[in-house]
Amino acid sequence: MTLSFIINIIYFLLLLYGGIMSLSIILSWIPGAFEIKFFRQLRKISDWYLGPFRGKLIVGVIDFTPMIGLMIYSFIMNLLSIWI
Repeated sequence: MTLSFIINIIYFLLLLYGGIMSLSIILSWIPGAFEIKFFRQLRKISDWYLGPFRGKLIVGVIDFTPMIGLMIYSFIMNLLSIWI
């Protein structure tokens, strides 16, 4: 019972982190959004995972690699949800 509770908490925290990453990606499309301190903090938090993906697949002015990183993250979350 305790292990199941811990796994559920970790899964919830990972879902929350996925939401932060999604919000950071959406905010990157808005010019000047990261001038606001709260949004800069969100980007710092999401760059822990998305940072290594940035700048690898750029088409024109659009960087698709954070979306690829988010898809990989979603795939991992789906695998975790099978065990819950």
